[in-house]
Amino acid sequence: MEDIELDILQNLNKGKECALKEIYRLFFHALCAFGTRFVKNDAAVVDIVQEVFIKVWARRTDFQSIYSLRSFMYLSVRNACLNYNRDYARVRKISFNDSELETFAEVRENDFMIEEDVHRQIRNEVERLPEAMRKVFNLTLLDMSIPEIAKTLDISENTVRNQRARAREILRARLQDKIFFLLLLSDIC
Repeated sequence: MEDIELDILQNLNKGKECALKEIYRLFFHALCAFGTRFVKNDAAVVDIVQEVFIKVWARRTDFQSIYSLRSFMYLSVRNACLNYNRDYARVRKISFNDSELETFAEVRENDFMIEEDVHRQIRNEVERLPEAMRKVFNLTLLDMSIPEIAKTLDISENTVRNQRARAREILRARLQDKIFFLLLLSDIC
């Protein structure tokens, strides 16, 4: 994994857009999940995260490690979310105590980064599933029912059940040490 991350970082430093696309694929969902801890408006969070990727591209030569890139993205999302809340509070004439928000953000930031890392690992394993199985599993994560998935993919409900069950088995085997994910899988599927 470190070689892949190093390649991505080197390609980003060289200005290759494919590297930014890969970083986007790896981090977009996790950054959005992180942002929703601060801002309860999903559309605003998506905008904030997209702006962070624009900043990453603008500063692409500044990053010497994936860790520094990741830290930059998370701090940028956090700060932009805090700014959004401050600005939103002004519009609604509600006063937020910025120092309380900053303290909350600092205390919870480590938890969020661990959660993001688990999300990223899970997403990577889901991406490694065979295509048909991955489609079924992703639709399951969107809370679609078995009949809805079957209709969307034009396959039988039995195939949906089998693909979903097999995806769970594969992911459980690959992610044995991710206990939170195992609990999530049993709740979702």
